[in-house]
Amino acid sequence: MTSVDEAAALEAEAEECPEERGELLLEAAAAWRRAGRADRARGPLTRLVAEGGDDACFARFELAEGYFEDDAIDEAYAELDRLAHEAALTDDHCTFVAELLAERGDLEGALRWYDRAVARLEPEDIEALRGPSGWMRMSSVMVRGRREVRRRLGLPVDVTDEIAPHAPLQSPPVDGEELRDYLESGEAPKRVRMLVFQRAERAEARRRWPQEYEAPDEEYYPAKEQSWRELAASGVPSIRVVPMSVSQLCELAERIGGSPTDSRVKVRYAETVAEQADIVWPPPRNGACWCGSGVKYKKCCGGVR
Repeated sequence: MTSVDEAAALEAEAEECPEERGELLLEAAAAWRRAGRADRARGPLTRLVAEGGDDACFARFELAEGYFEDDAIDEAYAELDRLAHEAALTDDHCTFVAELLAERGDLEGALRWYDRAVARLEPEDIEALRGPSGWMRMSSVMVRGRREVRRRLGLPVDVTDEIAPHAPLQSPPVDGEELRDYLESGEAPKRVRMLVFQRAERAEARRRWPQEYEAPDEEYYPAKEQSWRELAASGVPSIRVVPMSVSQLCELAERIGGSPTDSRVKVRYAETVAEQADIVWPPPRNGACWCGSGVKYKKCCGGVR
């Protein structure tokens, strides 16, 4: 199916599924852009803006991002100005804009949007961020992003910069069985390192061991994302993704006399991977997705609902 066909199908599905209309029209707009049809991409986004609410805010953001990609800078900032006045604006919307502007080098603009996000946090949100598992709350991504922008601007640390704790740096890897034992005992580990084949490597793993990796990618990666969100909600303060290499896993298995599909071999593999190679989960919404798709997190696994 071409991107044009995909976009048209998504728009048609949106008319048949009103409960998923917003998400489907946002996906349709993204498909039109992949097809090189920026003009058609604005159609579903404009319809969402007219309908108002949360999806209208996301649609305005996507419109602004599209204008930036098309070098229509004035139109992009005008759209962001309209977004700033939307009644349904949340800290999530503000964070998306701040990350986008920071990527573009507009640090002062990014800081203004980060400040808007902070202003929308409730007292209970701030209290939760200060807690031991505050690192894993989605709003902590916003606080850390703001802290980094202020650092790049040469500004001194302020009270908001200290809300979210830094990620713990040292703890042993925990495999699936150990993790279940921890959680069942009521004790959450300080950090877990989760082994994952990114998309290209998983294709090779499925070719070699089809019985071990039966689930298609469109089921496997959303399931991983959802399981990690549940871990974070259960009190695990830091989750790191450890990308696996099929060839390196096979080399290790041969060296120690085990099977590449054995969970114990995989735990040993995790011990051989330098922590610098870990991917912090969740990544920034505008950062690369942890699954290796090459797509922004917000438009890939971060969009799982």
